[in-house]
Amino acid sequence: MNILAYADDIVLLAPSWKRLQHLINTFSQAAQSIDMQCNVNKTVCMSYAPKNRSKIVSHTFPDFTLDGMKLKFVSGFRYLGHIV
Repeated sequence: MNILAYADDIVLLAPSWKRLQHLINTFSQAAQSIDMQCNVNKTVCMSYAPKNRSKIVSHTFPDFTLDGMKLKFVSGFRYLGHIV
C-alpha cells in the first residue's frame, strides 16, 4: 500500500526518491484532470532511515517538486490528528 487517504488528506508512501516523485507526478496529473489543485504550502515531504542502518544509500535527496514548485522537508507532520 502506498497511499493513505481520507477526505482531502492524502499521504503518499514510496521506497525510493524516484518512486515518490513518480507518485507525486501521477497524483498531480490525476488531480488536474478533475480540476483539483494541490496546495504546495500545505504539502510536505518526510524521509526516514531503514531499521538496518547499513542499508542507507544516501543521506540527502534531490528536492521533490509538485507542479514545478519545490516541496518542504519536515521531521514530522500531523495526519488525521496523529503525529507521524
